[in-house]
Amino acid sequence: MKRILKAFLKFLLYTISTVVVIGFIAAGIYLASVYISVRGDFNKIVSVKMLPLPTKVYSSDGKLIARFGLQNRIPVKLSQISPWMRYAILAAEDARFYEHGAIDIVGIVRALVVDIMQGKIIQGGSTITQQLVKNIYLTPARTIKRKVKEIILAYRLEKELSKDKILELYLNTVYFGDGAWGVEAAARTYFNTHAKDLTIAQSALLAGLVAAPSYYNPYKHPQRARKRTIYVLRRMYENHFISLAQYKKAMNAKIVLQKPSANLFGLIIAPYFTDYIRTWLIKRYGEEIVYKSGLKVYTTLDTKLQRFAFIAVKSGILSLKKKYDGLQAALVAMDPKTGFVKALIGGFDYSKSQFNRALQAERQPGSSFKPIIYLTALTEGYLPDDTIADRPIVFRFDGKEWRPQNYERVFHGTVTLMYALVHSVNVATINLLNAVGIGNVIRMAHQLGIKEKIPYNLSIALGSLSVKPIEMVRAYAAFDNYGLLPKPIFITKIVDKYGHVIYQAKPILKRVFDTTDGYILTGMLKNVILYGTGRAARVIKRPLAGKTGTTSNYRDAWFIGYSPSLVCGVWVGYDDNRMIFKGATGARAALPIWIKFMSAALSDKPVETFPIPKGITPQIIQMLSRPPENPEDLQNNQPTIQQLYEDAIQ
Repeated sequence: MKRILKAFLKFLLYTISTVVVIGFIAAGIYLASVYISVRGDFNKIVSVKMLPLPTKVYSSDGKLIARFGLQNRIPVKLSQISPWMRYAILAAEDARFYEHGAIDIVGIVRALVVDIMQGKIIQGGSTITQQLVKNIYLTPARTIKRKVKEIILAYRLEKELSKDKILELYLNTVYFGDGAWGVEAAARTYFNTHAKDLTIAQSALLAGLVAAPSYYNPYKHPQRARKRTIYVLRRMYENHFISLAQYKKAMNAKIVLQKPSANLFGLIIAPYFTDYIRTWLIKRYGEEIVYKSGLKVYTTLDTKLQRFAFIAVKSGILSLKKKYDGLQAALVAMDPKTGFVKALIGGFDYSKSQFNRALQAERQPGSSFKPIIYLTALTEGYLPDDTIADRPIVFRFDGKEWRPQNYERVFHGTVTLMYALVHSVNVATINLLNAVGIGNVIRMAHQLGIKEKIPYNLSIALGSLSVKPIEMVRAYAAFDNYGLLPKPIFITKIVDKYGHVIYQAKPILKRVFDTTDGYILTGMLKNVILYGTGRAARVIKRPLAGKTGTTSNYRDAWFIGYSPSLVCGVWVGYDDNRMIFKGATGARAALPIWIKFMSAALSDKPVETFPIPKGITPQIIQMLSRPPENPEDLQNNQPTIQQLYEDAIQ
């Protein structure tokens, strides 16, 4: 037994030894092959020929619409860089740079201890030499081979070059944000000065940007930038790069930034759209990949439609006020069949405000929310010819009374659902909401992609909730699709610098209500344009459907509408929620912009009709095709809302 055990142990030891030897040989061969593969890269790094590549963004029609990481670079010698800048970058990134080799074991251990104590990543252990190589070799795929290359080249650089030369290369290749590569470009971008003239405080701000240029951007996040600057100054003092007096003076120094360029981040056209693309890419891949690795991003934007959108918004807002005074607008155009966003305007002027109202603003939709209530009624079995009361009513809750009114201060007794939606009758819609159930309408709204919390009360019939324009456009796309809700898509494909597809998006459509109900709702919304509050859009002379929206005190004006192949939503208002102007209804403030855009967008397209799906009876077709007049008005010889509207227009 002992002999067998001894033989087994001997065999096991032999096997392990053999595996270890083979492993060392394989590792040696692998490292040798990697070393050989990077031999030719050394001279390229030294001559700065392997510079980072910017990400390029293309429209659906193949045009370059943005570059992220433009090579705004002005190489300078180390002697042409302020000593304060050199000290600041050392303090922020690698204080022991002149004391260690390519790898700083002490720094790695110290950073690990700090990160463990803080419970999160606070410090990194990479040396400036490692960072220099990493910046040049950066690709989306963080492979072991690339890491080995980094280490080999870092050691090679330390062996062949002086510390000053490595620091010079680093300061000329590092990214400081706002399209500035290298310290000279950064000095000019942020302070309109030269690298040699940077002060201690200015140097600390720039050095602080290197870790996360967008996060610490002093234009967008001044408090974060200030906190980071203070950290760098403290590190400079702790490492004896500056005296106590210099530290205190720099802490109290006022840092004056140069006004940022209107063309931020290399946005060429469609800045709100491409800024969203940039943010999405950074969230998914990180800043270094986006700004340095040469991605090609293919988007859904149609530059022709984008130009039409820009002209429509610009001219529409200027026509409302002879002198532009802060009035804003948003426009989103989407292909309902795919969810592809074809045009997007997030505000009147990107250079003055980068806030993207199309995707970020939460505004009250007013009556543009009403179709969701009528859709809910259709799913409950109601038909356009069914009636609902339109009489004075009082709601009592919490000891208070609510007496809702119609916009034109006229009640019509009993009205059909068709009549109430076409003429946006408030009280009838409130009664319909009460009949079908608030909870059911809220569920329908959420199924249609509205993510914000919706108040559980009857005032939502008047659009008292908050929504984003992109959400309303998506919901109307589902109306256009007769129940198929599309996922909004901005990017179709991303390709890395080697030609590999690393991301691809395909249309995603989800059924949220029946085809029949979608056809009937579209028929009702067609009548809004033919006979109701959206009738000005008849000038386009095509089958169209849509709805106006106006909030209390004229704070928000909307029009959202669609053809069979294109849905577009327009919002107009002030960021501070003040009144646009008295009488600024959706029909008056938003609809003209929508008409101008859709007229141009559809001008070279064949006329399309909304298809009639299976299961639609002749009775329903007849119901949807006749003018929505109210029998009680005709019987009592009362003016219809249509007549009141005509009188107001005249």
